[in-house]
Amino acid sequence: MVTFKSKAGRNVDYHTNVGLQLLKMMGRDTKLPSAMFADDVPEALARLQQALAKMAEDEAPEAEQTTTKKNDHEDEDKPEQVSLKVRAEPLLKLLHKAQEANVGLMWE
Repeated sequence: MVTFKSKAGRNVDYHTNVGLQLLKMMGRDTKLPSAMFADDVPEALARLQQALAKMAEDEAPEAEQTTTKKNDHEDEDKPEQVSLKVRAEPLLKLLHKAQEANVGLMWE
């Protein structure tokens, strides 16, 4: 597990693989534990938003194709995958709050 912590809000927990992927998207080292200063939060937030937007653009044609296949096969036994963009929402909110409060972020 990777837990993101800030004085600005509640802790946000992710499975290790998702947490490390989000750290990479923020341009951060995947070393655990670690932290960033308040001055680094806006850049990390911007990088994460850009990476998620790019990922959404890249996945749009795939999602369209998957929807077509689902309608053809009607395979209801498989659960739908939750996108990384949706999973990242709690971290994005925490980063916004940290930016507003001018505090840092740490993770372990």
